[in-house]
Parts: sequence; C-alpha cells; structure tokens
Amino acid sequence: MLRAALPRLLALVGGVVGGTAALSAAFGALAHKSVVHSMAVGYYVVGAVVLVVCFVAGSRGPFRRDLGADDELPLGAPSIFGSGGTVFRRKVRRTTPEERRDSKLNSLGLFAFAIVLIMIGAAVDPNRRVF
Repeated sequence: MLRAALPRLLALVGGVVGGTAALSAAFGALAHKSVVHSMAVGYYVVGAVVLVVCFVAGSRGPFRRDLGADDELPLGAPSIFGSGGTVFRRKVRRTTPEERRDSKLNSLGLFAFAIVLIMIGAAVDPNRRVF
C-alpha cells in the first residue's frame, strides 16, 4: 500500500516545497527584498502552518460522529428551526483501533514534514548558520 502511495506522496511533498519556494521568491522579488531570505521565511511559515495542522489532526477525541441513512428526520417534523426542515440527529460512536492508529500516523507524518520544512528554511536562510 505504501509503495502505491509513494508517487502521490512525493508529488505532494514536491509540490509543497516547490510551490513554497516559487511563491516566496515571487513575494520577495515584488517586495525588493532578498529572494533567498524570503524563501527561508516562506519555509518557516509553511512549516508552522503544518505544525498547527498536525496538532489539530492529532487532538481529535476518541469519538466520531456516526451518520447513516436513517439519521435524517422526515420533512415536516418539528425541529429547533420550526417545522419543516431537515435535522441531523447526533449519533456518536467510538473510534476503531485502525482509525486511532491512522490518526496517530498522520499526525506523526505531518510533524516530520513540518520539521523538514523548517530545517529547509534554516538551511536556506542566509542570516543563520546551520553549522
């Protein structure tokens, strides 16, 4: 399964890294600033955003909303908005072990990707020395 997803994953990572470099360089050139420094700032910003997404993805609780075909009230049934609307009942289910495992792995993958982006920014930044 990982082997089948690898080309798409590499295309996504390459698109984010390349897109960040292109947009940051364009914004730096338009602002008449150092293009290399603006690329580094772009990598820092995108890495920070991915860290926030990692936190949000990893902090989901052990319950999920369970929607099925019978979860809608029929039209004309009383609801909190008056009569005649469609209202969803909230059914909650516990996550399966596979869903919890996938959530953890996604969060760890996003964390690693964010760290790599920040490290690329540190390596590119002319104001900082890596070693």
